[in-house]
Amino acid sequence: MLKKLLIYSIFVVVVIAINLSCEFNNGYNEFKDFAVKDTASILKFKISDTENNIVEISRDNTDKKWLITGTTFEASKPSVELLMETFYRIRVKQDVPNSAFNTVINRLSVKYKKVEIFKDVKKPFKTWYIGSPTQDHLGTYMLLQNGKIKSSVPFITHKPGMYGSLDVRFFTGVENWRSTVIFNYINSKKIHSISVKFKNDSLNNYKIERIKEKVVVYDNTENEVKDFDTIQIKHYLTHFNNINYNKNMFFKAQIRDSILAIVPDYQFELKDYDNKIIKVNLWKVKDNNSDTGWDKEYGIININESNELLRVQYFNWEILFKPLSYFKKDFTK
Repeated sequence: MLKKLLIYSIFVVVVIAINLSCEFNNGYNEFKDFAVKDTASILKFKISDTENNIVEISRDNTDKKWLITGTTFEASKPSVELLMETFYRIRVKQDVPNSAFNTVINRLSVKYKKVEIFKDVKKPFKTWYIGSPTQDHLGTYMLLQNGKIKSSVPFITHKPGMYGSLDVRFFTGVENWRSTVIFNYINSKKIHSISVKFKNDSLNNYKIERIKEKVVVYDNTENEVKDFDTIQIKHYLTHFNNINYNKNMFFKAQIRDSILAIVPDYQFELKDYDNKIIKVNLWKVKDNNSDTGWDKEYGIININESNELLRVQYFNWEILFKPLSYFKKDFTK
């Protein structure tokens, strides 16, 4: 019985070795054109690894925005741009030395990141297999597949002018790819209305509404305010640009639910001319070591009444906390 088990084990190992060899050496092909000359033609890319992690980023949509497939999240613009630059500028630095060739092939068979680059939504036109960095961390072992045909030869790649390896740029976590931007209205004229509420100062609640070129302001009782500073109001609307969250807070359910049960300290509701609505609740965080009793640096938010809680930094958000009194013409600074 033991002898049969040993023979079977040897057989399995041999089969696996043959399959790996065939996968990387189906005929002899030497592909080294890793770069994508026309990155504007890329519709999507998919990154996976040997630990069953996978993420797909696509702009196959009406707005041509980079979205994380399977979610409602936009992809981080800087992260996408960094990969597009990598796709365009990657070069072969040198061949893999003969002394390291078998080791590199074996490692690429066991552990790698797979990057599929699509010009149409059905099949990748290039696929990168990304291995480990070189010992000096100035190159990355990679193997290229064009269509369905794999190169038999890996290469050491790099991006000219960059110090470091390329493998760290290709992550598979959704949170790593997710855009942190919440309000991003570069052109404030796309904002139709914004309402702001204060938990401890309801008399300073207000709503700003833009009707074509005219701006109307309403107080906490929804009465129109006549004596506001138009310039200050229009300037305030420009602040709803590049407003981000800092970190996803994975609280335990009990802590999360207790936070959500508290009335928010600040509430924002923005509606744009595409009928998109963004509601943000913001809670201050208690800090007994602070002279104010609150954390002076961070707050907690959720978006559109979701259960997801995100951390924000006040230096990015405080500019939005203007009360109604700030905009009145008789306001004394």
